[in-house]
Amino acid sequence: MISNEYGNVQVQITLSGSRITNCVALELPQGGQSALRSDKVDAAYSGTSGQVVQRQSASLDTVSGATYTSNSYKQSLQAAIDQAG
Repeated sequence: MISNEYGNVQVQITLSGSRITNCVALELPQGGQSALRSDKVDAAYSGTSGQVVQRQSASLDTVSGATYTSNSYKQSLQAAIDQAG
């Protein structure tokens, strides 16, 4: 889990062999504007058709207006990838 000034971010990946087949945000910052930013980040990165599955790495585009949440998501993702490896 990665913390930033807006809250915690925790990401879980699903693998098939060494390939990422799904990515789910278990925790994202909530409340007010944080929830809106989290929704944008989740929509861009998560799921079977999100950037994580497409790129197979934590090298993702930062979501405009959600820099802290995007960076925390990428850090949590990289930790999950490292743990799986």
